[in-house]
Amino acid sequence: MNNYFLFGIISLILIAGTSEVYGHGLGSVESESIKIGNDYLKVKVETNPDVLKGDENEIDFSVTTIDVDSMNSVSSIEYNIEIHDGQTNDLIASFDAFSPEQQLSIKIIPDSKLNYSGEKTPNGKWIGTITSPLVIKGPLFLEGGLVNVKVTILSINGKTISGNDRTFETLLTIGEYIPFEIDIKNKKYHLMFATYFDKIEEFSFDEKNKKLTALMPFNWDKKFIEKIPFVHAEYYLPKSITEFNNHDILMTVNDISILGTIDRSGDEEIVVHFLIPTQKLLKLYDQIPANQRDRIVFGIESGNQREVEKSDAILEEGEKSIKLSTQEDWKFHLWLSPKGKINPNNDVTLNIEFHDPVSNALIPQISYDLDVLLNGKTVKSQTQRETPDGKDSIRVKFDTTGAAIVKISNVNNFDTSGEFSFRVSEAKEVTTKGDHEVSIRSGSSSPGCERNDSCYEPKSISVQQNEVVVWKNNDNAAHTVTSGIPSSGPSGVFDSGIIATKQSFSYKFSSAGDFDYFCTLHPWMIGSVSVKNASDDIPQWVKNNAKWWSDEQISDKDFAAGLEYLINEKIINVPASTTTQESTETTIPNWLRTNAKWWSDGTLSNSEFLQGVEWMITNGIIRVGS
Repeated sequence: MNNYFLFGIISLILIAGTSEVYGHGLGSVESESIKIGNDYLKVKVETNPDVLKGDENEIDFSVTTIDVDSMNSVSSIEYNIEIHDGQTNDLIASFDAFSPEQQLSIKIIPDSKLNYSGEKTPNGKWIGTITSPLVIKGPLFLEGGLVNVKVTILSINGKTISGNDRTFETLLTIGEYIPFEIDIKNKKYHLMFATYFDKIEEFSFDEKNKKLTALMPFNWDKKFIEKIPFVHAEYYLPKSITEFNNHDILMTVNDISILGTIDRSGDEEIVVHFLIPTQKLLKLYDQIPANQRDRIVFGIESGNQREVEKSDAILEEGEKSIKLSTQEDWKFHLWLSPKGKINPNNDVTLNIEFHDPVSNALIPQISYDLDVLLNGKTVKSQTQRETPDGKDSIRVKFDTTGAAIVKISNVNNFDTSGEFSFRVSEAKEVTTKGDHEVSIRSGSSSPGCERNDSCYEPKSISVQQNEVVVWKNNDNAAHTVTSGIPSSGPSGVFDSGIIATKQSFSYKFSSAGDFDYFCTLHPWMIGSVSVKNASDDIPQWVKNNAKWWSDEQISDKDFAAGLEYLINEKIINVPASTTTQESTETTIPNWLRTNAKWWSDGTLSNSEFLQGVEWMITNGIIRVGS
């Protein structure tokens, strides 16, 4: 059986043997800095390639020391390198090495026996340069698992470095893509499992209960759990397995039910994503029996027959979405009408049904609480709604665009709930163009893009308040754009759901602030959006001009020309989506002159005055970008 390896790195730095600071990355990682002499240094560890197909003859391994202040690489360093088994801490290899260049270059050839070859310095240190790397044959990267690499700086430019504050300890996670087979009704199926943390010791399929498990060694010690940001694993299931394709998939960790992401958007396979952040691991620790605290068992089980519906139903287009409640005691059905017209100021009907999770039968005599939110603000909230036949229809009206959430809770006075999300957008006949576009790059579904910040292009952007960012999926795999960070999970500000290949997701940032986001399916993909409040940047002298105009010391034409110049030069900012429309307006109305006076004396806010400026642009009095 060929195994496919995927490299990830979790970085750990030990300062004076007592202080521990952790970072993490995939394929490349930089440690926290420590002070050596008069300089603050950090160590960068890299492996290449990121994904090994099992037939590579060699693996590039490099260590670089970086001066934090100048961000320049430091050359002429002697190192001591120790490589340990990450689970048992058994020593695999130990050697001293030197590079006159800016990185120590090593070629690793996986082999059962340990052997070093290359050139040496006069004092016996192995030399590792790009053109003449140190070659190590040894039992390294033979299978998935944790590898602990200790990097100690011995000297810099011939000057000996002593003391305890010189050792960096990095923990490499060698992920593994493992093909395996299962038999169902005397038919063989070929599956794939991806673990981004440690090796898988055993696969098992219980045909009677239709449950598939993968056992991975894991240290459930709380101190160890707190060191890692998350555990990530994936099943790749052929859609020809009807037990999973035509049924709900229930996910477990050590037989404890958990929530995950099930991506059915592919033509040939289903991808089941386990992404368990630190906080969830700590909660699971309290639930898992003591005799199981040496392993994680990733389980998936065939559930109830799925209703015929599109995968990842699009509520905005009238498709039915079905959600299992948090306690798995109800199955909620929701669809919206009118189809394709979930727009501001339209009457939108929420159609809700309550079904048994096992039999899928419609259940009558229901009472429940309903909350409808738009951009985090309550649109409708009702308690103890009643539906004698298990069906309900609620009419709502949204006053603006944004992310809507429908929450059903307290069903028949039991603590259970379910949430649905959809977008309220402008009517289709009015084309809404994004102010900024972010590309989900081709190949970002495989680790490695984070090494040069190329998962998203651009990775970080700065936008103005009320501008729209569009993410376009240019990869050949599905993705999500989800606010938050992988170690803490989604923050709830925005979530695209599954974005299929060549599809897009847009979000209007109505609030100023900094927003991190990531892909829940591929958590090495992280990005950020910084939203500035444009009105905060208007200089005081612009207010002075507005006062002079309101006092008729400046003509309408000169004031409009001045504003046009200030906008084009980005001294004041309005949303880039504000465009000029056909209009018969040729003069500035008196109400704008009054607004300018109130604004200049502080009676009117910046944002309120900018609404008048946007009106002038829309009506052709000011032309932007001409």
